[in-house]
Order: sequence, then structure tokens, then C-alpha cells
Amino acid sequence: MNVAAIVIASVLVGLGAWLIYRRQCKAAAAIVSDRADASGRTLERVATSAPVDGAQVQLANSLVTERLWKLAFAAPSQMQYLEPAHTQIRDSVSAVLKGDTLDPAYFPRRPTLMPQLMRAVDDPLTAADKLSRIVAHDPVLASDVLRLANSAFYRTSPAPIETIQRAIIVLGVDALRGLLATAMLQPVFRATRTNFPRFPRMLWERTERAVRAAEMYALKSHPQDRFEAQLVILLSALGPLVVYGAALDAYSRRPEIAPSPTLCLALTAALGAQVSLRIARHWETSPRLIAAIENSPEESLTMALCAGELLGSLSLLETQSVISREEALATAREAGLPDAIVMPIWTQLTTS
Repeated sequence: MNVAAIVIASVLVGLGAWLIYRRQCKAAAAIVSDRADASGRTLERVATSAPVDGAQVQLANSLVTERLWKLAFAAPSQMQYLEPAHTQIRDSVSAVLKGDTLDPAYFPRRPTLMPQLMRAVDDPLTAADKLSRIVAHDPVLASDVLRLANSAFYRTSPAPIETIQRAIIVLGVDALRGLLATAMLQPVFRATRTNFPRFPRMLWERTERAVRAAEMYALKSHPQDRFEAQLVILLSALGPLVVYGAALDAYSRRPEIAPSPTLCLALTAALGAQVSLRIARHWETSPRLIAAIENSPEESLTMALCAGELLGSLSLLETQSVISREEALATAREAGLPDAIVMPIWTQLTTS
């Protein structure tokens, strides 16, 4: 038995859904491959004659995200054989995350203020007043919102934003909704784990970038989806974070085994989207958000999610000097995203 067969047998048994998804995408779209050159590994996409559609963006997003998580976990370029002890860890994590009930030790609770925020979305005539009251009741939330409003991704003028009222005036109600949702969920990402601490940090940074990219994508394609595009990015990021926590907890019960970056990467790729979907359903989010996380081709938010994550990942890989600007933009274009949408987003993501 060769090495590839051993890896597949030991790491990905029981995770066939992910492999099926990958094969289906490959049949409908082009192949994205990594290759090594003198300056390091680069992204190269081999185009096919298949028409540009959502499947191309989904596939590019999946593979670029996998490459980002390889960097975050410091995983080897080639998957490694895992000893039986690691496959036991894999099975225990899968059992916990696929169980009939959601284990509160891993699945985050819905933020207390989230229902109020969602109701404000459906009431545009009084949304500004409602949002102000939501923030006023939580000083920590107010501080986080103002910090985000003054970040490079959102700040629109040289003058700093010092009050929520000014944030509403400068950013607008729609942008403030997204900032509120981001601020509510950010504490979930503040991990203090000693193993692979780079992963939650990179996941959050990718999420911030992807939220902004998805918002701008929606403004160009479906302006009415601006807030939902931001929220679906945040929900999508929760799954990988839960998988990460469950994997490290499983390893903590087996201190004689050093956590495997290969297994953490495989579990995150295989289970992340499934866990995000479970959280979205448990939080009773809208059918549209759930459909987007399921990658429904009929839902416009699906493209906002995939395009936002793809551009967020590419811009982060560029800042890490893993790929060049030219390679990143070529990947986005060849995935089917038009320059008219990509370039303004890219400027926003890469200009501090």
C-alpha cells in the first residue's frame, strides 16, 4: 500500500462527504493547484472550457481556504500517516460534533442581543434608534463597535469616530448592523489555547476581511443583502473554530499524544461547514443564511459568502508573503469574479 492510500485510509475514512463535494466541484469547474518555485509555493489555476458559475468560486474558495489553514496549523505540504491513536482522536471529535445534541462545551451560545439585532433589520424606519439602544446597554459592545468603526476596513474619513451616534451618521445603519454582529461574535474567537494559537488569530483576521469583502460584493450585486452577507460570513467562521476547540480538547485528554497538524487540518476542512450549519440552525437564523452555508446555488448569499471568503483568504495570504498580489488577483479572476467587483474590494482589503 502506498503512502497516499495509507493517508486516505487513516485520515479521511468517515469524512467522505467532503471528498464527494470536492469531486463534484472538480467536474463542474477548473482545477486549482499549488506548485513550488524559487520564491516558494504559488497559486496557479488551470482553466477549463466550463462556463463561469458559482461552482468555480466555491471550488477556489475551498482550496484557497485549505491552503490558509495549512499555514495556520503549520501543516506539512504532504499529508502524513497517522498512528492509530490519532485516528481515535479523529473518531471521538467526529462523534462529539455529529452527535444528536449540541455539546455546550463546544457550540457557542447565541449572543443575547442577536435577536434584537435581527428584528432591527426588519424595521428600517426605526433601525437607527433601535441599534443605538442595543449598543447603549452594553459598554463592552459599544467599545468594540467603535474600535471596528475606526479600523482600516471601515473608517471612511480622517476624523475618528468617537460615539455610536457619529458611527450611524458616518457609516450608515446597514454598515452599523454588520459591525454590531461582528462585535457580538468576536469574543468567541479570543482563544487562549497553547496548541496552534495561530489558527484562531488567522481565522478571525480572515473573517474580518471576508466580512468587508462580502459586504462590498453584496453592494455591487444585491444591495439589499448587505447585512445578511456580513452575517453569513460570521456564521461560517464559527464551525472551523468549534472543530479546532473540540480537536484540542480531545488531545488534552491524551497528553501522551502530540496534536497532529495534519489531523487538525483534515478535521477543520471536513467538518467546519457542517458545524457552521448546525450552529445556524440552532440559533434559528433565517432560511436564506442556512441555504447560503449549504452552498445552495439558488441563493444569492451563497456567492457573497464564497466570494467574501475567497478574497479575504487571498488578501491574508498576500500579507503573509505566501502569494503575490498578481497571483491573488489572477486566482480571483480565473474563479470567475469580474475585475469591476474584485478591484475595489481588493483596494479596501489591502490599503491600511
